[in-house]
Amino acid sequence: MKRAKTDELLQWDRDHLIHPMSPIGSTRGIVFDTAEGIILRDTEGKEYIDSSSQLVNVNIGHGRKEVIEAIVEQLGKLQYTTTYWGFTNTATILCAKKLAEITPPGLKHFFFTSGGSESVETAFKIARNYWHAQKPEKHKILSLYHSFHGVSFGTLSATSLGMGRLGKSFGPLVPGFLHIPSYYCYRCAFGLEYPRCQIKCADFLAETIANEGQDSVAAFIAEPVQGSVGMISPPPEYWPKVRKICSEMGILLIADEVMSGFGRTGKLFGVENWEVIPDIMTMAKGITSGYIPFGAVAIREEIYQELQNRPTPFFHGFTYSGHPVGSAAAIKDMEIIVKEKLADNAARMGQYALHRLQEEFLPLPWVGAVNGLGLMIGIEYVEDKKTKAISKKVLAISQKIQDRALQEGLFLRVFGNRVTLSPPLIINKEQMDKILDILKPILTDLPNLV
Repeated sequence: MKRAKTDELLQWDRDHLIHPMSPIGSTRGIVFDTAEGIILRDTEGKEYIDSSSQLVNVNIGHGRKEVIEAIVEQLGKLQYTTTYWGFTNTATILCAKKLAEITPPGLKHFFFTSGGSESVETAFKIARNYWHAQKPEKHKILSLYHSFHGVSFGTLSATSLGMGRLGKSFGPLVPGFLHIPSYYCYRCAFGLEYPRCQIKCADFLAETIANEGQDSVAAFIAEPVQGSVGMISPPPEYWPKVRKICSEMGILLIADEVMSGFGRTGKLFGVENWEVIPDIMTMAKGITSGYIPFGAVAIREEIYQELQNRPTPFFHGFTYSGHPVGSAAAIKDMEIIVKEKLADNAARMGQYALHRLQEEFLPLPWVGAVNGLGLMIGIEYVEDKKTKAISKKVLAISQKIQDRALQEGLFLRVFGNRVTLSPPLIINKEQMDKILDILKPILTDLPNLV
């Protein structure tokens, strides 16, 4: 079969594809064709450093033959069976056992999904179902501003962006979701400064629960590091304080580890940075490093026992819950992450990158803040460092930043006025330096991009 040329492929793309989060009929003019390690190649042979792990999911890097072989081997044995009605398969059982070996203590029961939005939807349904027989009025879900939990109706309702730009054309959204200020110290909603603030953002959670009524709130969900809105990491006291508040007020704590899980923050799971154990934990992305769609939800023993003792089944599921091929990919992916100590490498490379960013980038006129944890790093650019004012041309500037980066062979993710770095966890110092060396002149030239 004759190989299609790039122009032909792009025309077929415009004719037939609808891209997520994109204007209908749009294309960036690049067709990715192959990948290996942290490098992407397009149909013209140009190479790009993948500084975002695509959608922050290719944790083990591209082209790992071990995972590909595990997928092929499973396809040769069993392609698909359902896990509905108590049926099961070898790969999914082994995947659950493997996952139980690495998740935080007490989180050893799993519901498998096809990805992040499904995992978060499942967590919401578990939380509401858990309370239903005891206190059916406990249904409200609290989440943070600057959060992203998915784009299905429930997850979009929990996403703070969902109430504005993302959700306004799909409304009305699901009732029973409330948002409170996030832990972003650089833009504190209370006008306070860390550490004199005494973590007011966490205290506000308790105030909101009290104002809404403890008997009406089912759960609080947050990302250990807020990912899609620009890699915002919390002050160290935040998560322990939130855990204490939820325990004392009888609220389930949901940790959304879809992006932060499987080594990305320098620990296998983000909450481990603060030795916090949530009641429910959502997972996806890094569980298979994007090689095949898969996700999971972990629940604590108390929730499992309550649901197990119900006279009726847990009426929830997806066609591909516990898919055997996804399970096989996840097993091998987890083996690689643990064996190669990729979480440790993420911690080292993240610290190294943050040091360079703070020393070389933060003094730049338009760089207002640098923060992150592990390989979830964000750089906020502003028009005025004193007032923290954001340029009115922010969308156009961010587009130019991405375009310049692509020209220089760097696949870069920019959200609003935040440039993010989240490369595969296999990255080494030389590769990190190359990313930063490409990025520095671009951000130095920001005033000329206005």
